Amino acid sequence: MTEPVTFADGLPHLAARRRTLPCGLEVVIHEDHAVPQVAVSVWYRVGSGDERPDRTGFAHLFEHLFKSPPERLGGHHYEVLKKAGATDANASTSVDRTAYHEVVPAHQLELALWLESDRMGYFAPAFDEQRLVAQQAVVRAERRQRYENVPYGAEHFAVGLALYPEGHPMRHSTIGLHEHIQAATYDDVLAFYRTWYVPANATLVLAGDVPDDVDALVDRYFGSFPESARPPRPVHVAPPPAPARDVVADRFAALGRIHRVWLGPRALDADEPALDVLTTAWCAAGTGRLWKRLVYEAQLAQRVSAWTTNGRLGGETHVAVDLKTGSDPAAVRAILDEELARGIDARDIERAVTRREAGAIWSLSGLLQRGKLVQRGMLYAGEPDVLAAELGSYRALTPATVNAALARWLDPAHGIEVTTVPASAASGS
Repeated sequence: MTEPVTFADGLPHLAARRRTLPCGLEVVIHEDHAVPQVAVSVWYRVGSGDERPDRTGFAHLFEHLFKSPPERLGGHHYEVLKKAGATDANASTSVDRTAYHEVVPAHQLELALWLESDRMGYFAPAFDEQRLVAQQAVVRAERRQRYENVPYGAEHFAVGLALYPEGHPMRHSTIGLHEHIQAATYDDVLAFYRTWYVPANATLVLAGDVPDDVDALVDRYFGSFPESARPPRPVHVAPPPAPARDVVADRFAALGRIHRVWLGPRALDADEPALDVLTTAWCAAGTGRLWKRLVYEAQLAQRVSAWTTNGRLGGETHVAVDLKTGSDPAAVRAILDEELARGIDARDIERAVTRREAGAIWSLSGLLQRGKLVQRGMLYAGEPDVLAAELGSYRALTPATVNAALARWLDPAHGIEVTTVPASAASGS
């Protein structure tokens, strides 16, 4: 029996067996019989990066809609899974993909396959206007709850508007605009489904205690679908933005914030690990240069955060400083400028790489997380086992390579800054 995870030179490899069905569906099996569970994951290659400019938020709206009707399932999708003993079930939308998953007892794998195949192949006949209207209200409420009526929500929207030009899909959040969500029609939904939710545009990953006849089970539920083709995806190139500073008043924020952002590389680009290590090293509590200077030494900040995002259309690098009340923003900006020019050293890199590698190894304890790692590899590299190569790239980093990536991507001439001012301070009250 093949071990689910093996190590070569200290780097982990995920055992994976893949095949493509005649309908075009990619299937990857990651076998692990340690516990009697299976994580079932289906990723569709469509996200907010594929939306029309007048239908922002559509991919996420469709995620909410993409369920078979309760009368056919014998109950709501998630209730059926809960009664079957599922320990996790959810869905999510990003710029690059829409993901659906459930973790079920091994003897309930066939139920999970039926649920996923039913909605993949038979969504359209059961879809109606009433469901669209209900989910439009739900998604608009989610936008208000998670983006508008929360601290730094206004900043979130301001960053996208400053960083991307008109018409770029990342100019607006994945949640979309109210008017676009509300304008979606029944015909829009069916056209989206028939374009993007074909089997050839999806990957099915099964991770866990699969039976010996797992291929026959997959064929039973997906093998009869007609042949399909993966649709072409638009490619949007964002030009480096001109330096810009924006100030937003926020009635929900208690502290002011200075938030700097630059465009970054695509997922799996050679500079992705360098910028990840850079941001991790900057804000590590107790050791990070930005953390020590702003939180501990100068005591200008309550918190310092830094992170990267990377995807099919490119990436972003963020640095956010939550200011202590009464702090001088000019002094904070001066320290940010100095650290940008300074870069990081070998010890900074060693700590950050160790943290990243430890987190990656720890995540391998979960079936669902391993399934997500396989999905990520298939999405960005067309290969299920990319973790070892990624961690190897981290190990190869040096001060020269990290600081070169810093100079390439974090040019002050192409960064934007959004300053959040608590509404009470802005009004002078």
